Amino acid sequence: MDIRKFLTIWFLNYCYKCYKMLFPLKLLSCYISGKLTMLAKLMKSVYQKTLNVPVKCEGVGLHSGKLVEMHIKPAGPNTGIFFRRLDIPDNPIINASYDCVVDTKYGTTLANADGTHVQTVEHLMAAFMGTEIDNAEVILSSCEVPVMDGSSKSFVEMINSVGKKEQIARKKSIKVLRDICVSFEDKNISISPSDTFSINYHINFSDPLIGEQTYEVVFFNGAFKEQICSARTFGFLNEVKALQKSGFALGGSLENAIVLDNGKVLNPGGLRYKNEFVRHKILDCCGDMYLAGKNLIGSIEANCAGHELNNILLRRLLGDKKNYDIVETVGQVGTLEEVKTRERVDVEKIAIA
Repeated sequence: MDIRKFLTIWFLNYCYKCYKMLFPLKLLSCYISGKLTMLAKLMKSVYQKTLNVPVKCEGVGLHSGKLVEMHIKPAGPNTGIFFRRLDIPDNPIINASYDCVVDTKYGTTLANADGTHVQTVEHLMAAFMGTEIDNAEVILSSCEVPVMDGSSKSFVEMINSVGKKEQIARKKSIKVLRDICVSFEDKNISISPSDTFSINYHINFSDPLIGEQTYEVVFFNGAFKEQICSARTFGFLNEVKALQKSGFALGGSLENAIVLDNGKVLNPGGLRYKNEFVRHKILDCCGDMYLAGKNLIGSIEANCAGHELNNILLRRLLGDKKNYDIVETVGQVGTLEEVKTRERVDVEKIAIA
């Protein structure tokens, strides 16, 4: 056999062996590529949102007792949420940010560098989170957001009544990368890495109607509106006089809070949920966490926490860039079966054409 024939046979043999070895890898590559393509079809980019048109309401401040008119107006992309006080010269702005929190006693209070403040922002901030509003200007005629019925329900209904519009800016979220925990005495709150945003909350009150309650919510597909937004704030009759003497709850009433007296609900309509108390604590937590300026992707575990620990948690989380990553928000456009069905219909249309 001459050398050329030998080399030809050897080369063909070598090619055949390479083919046998690489073909399964090619099949695996095609399989993975197909799965990734299917996953991509399940997801879509999410864009920032604001209100379609301005909306307004009027109510009393829970703690100030002052009548306040509030307007919520659309704001430009990447603006975020901010407040404006009309009752002060030059109408100063207060940003809805965790690092603007100056007081957490019986609510969350924000202030700007000049000391101009806005009280009790948590219920409105929770409504913005629940309705996926990224950018809005909130104009107030006084120092406090109106309490309405003590929940986020009225705010959610207001926003939904005028609708939302997408803006030309991608929505981004804060993805938690490391465990963060804050504790004080028997109270604690933590956040851990996760693929979703969830809150598991536990409370323990001496009042027999409340006692111990635990509730968990994964915020997906309208969970805030369905499970949380209607839960009202609550207080105890035997504490009202002391609170009012200290300048709190001056606008509180049975119209805007659940009032308890030794295991009895004094509100004529009773409770909206048997565990309305822990649901409201989750609502408060949502509002405080939305002061991060973006949605969180992480799992929160809270035990008898409150506004102060909520804010400390955010400060610790966002105080070190190794704790989190800023990622583009993606949304699901349908189930796997729905996407497969759409693909099948598309193929049939092409075949018919």
